[in-house]
Amino acid sequence: MNKFNNPVKFVANRVKRLYTGGSGIDRLRGNPQPTDSNYPEDWIASCVKANSRDVPAEHGFSSCELNGKLYSFPTLVKEFGTEILGTAHLAAYGANPGFLSKLLDSAMRLPLQVHPDRKMAKALFNSSFGKTEAWIVFATREVNGEKPYILLGFNENLDEAVFRQESLIGEYTHGLYMLHKFEVKPGDVYVVHGRMPHAIGPGVTMVEVMEPTDITINPERICCDYELPLERRFARLSPDAALDVFDYTPRSKAATVGLCCPEVKVLARSEYGILSQRISRDRFSFFEAQELMVDGVWTLDLSKKSFRVGIMVSGSAKVGTITLNSGDSFFIPYTATECRIEGQCKIVFLLPPKS
Repeated sequence: MNKFNNPVKFVANRVKRLYTGGSGIDRLRGNPQPTDSNYPEDWIASCVKANSRDVPAEHGFSSCELNGKLYSFPTLVKEFGTEILGTAHLAAYGANPGFLSKLLDSAMRLPLQVHPDRKMAKALFNSSFGKTEAWIVFATREVNGEKPYILLGFNENLDEAVFRQESLIGEYTHGLYMLHKFEVKPGDVYVVHGRMPHAIGPGVTMVEVMEPTDITINPERICCDYELPLERRFARLSPDAALDVFDYTPRSKAATVGLCCPEVKVLARSEYGILSQRISRDRFSFFEAQELMVDGVWTLDLSKKSFRVGIMVSGSAKVGTITLNSGDSFFIPYTATECRIEGQCKIVFLLPPKS
């Protein structure tokens, strides 16, 4: 009998960060007293340790329930990688899913930051993975009267010399205005390419998916009333080397949208629901995102063999043999041959890079 023929549920995994947020995750999960705190993220399918202060050594690793027992997800994929991930994936990426996913909710603007692409990650950090990421917005709110927004990519006002000087000082008088500002709404999707400057503004609740690293360069000196040491701001690189990670390409807003906002593609439809592709692995090679909206019964097509992570962003359903509610997450192993979904819900599915 194949013990990995059914979906497996992840345990909630809130992760400590310097910024505050998380009430959007509480609301998603039906908590009657949603609270913003320094645990604004929930890491899903994580084999990545969080780069956080004053936390246990394995902080950030996911856990899951299997046959009534609790397992560390990194341990599980090391022991059963062939069944969970598939042989080709293991050969290409090792015993990890090839991406990291999160629920993220911000109550404040996060520091302006940048992540390396794979080429720079290898050269500077000896990492096989960079940190291209994507944001799938599913809820927003105003915080202190400010509409939810993101900052993404340099605009035509870029002055590289001024930006670099302000980055070294750690305070942006002009630098933030050199980035495009997008007001966001539920349903928006943005792909943040490695080396693109970005910041998430207040009041944004999202599914975030990325290459499986926590490599971050955030030059701002003050983060959430905490003064970052120089090595933390520049990821232990020299400041000049760290600032070279930024892609200093100014683009129009239309060009940035074309580069970062994929079009929706319908993959399957029935009287009970619709499955759409939000991020394509053919265009963005690091991961794929699909969105399923169902009211009734849906049989997921697993003929294209792949490990999948599912995140319930609304409603409830029975998925295979497990019952899931809004805010729950799970994975479908590579060896699974069928997955029946019954209920009324919206699920974001995340797929790894092709192997």
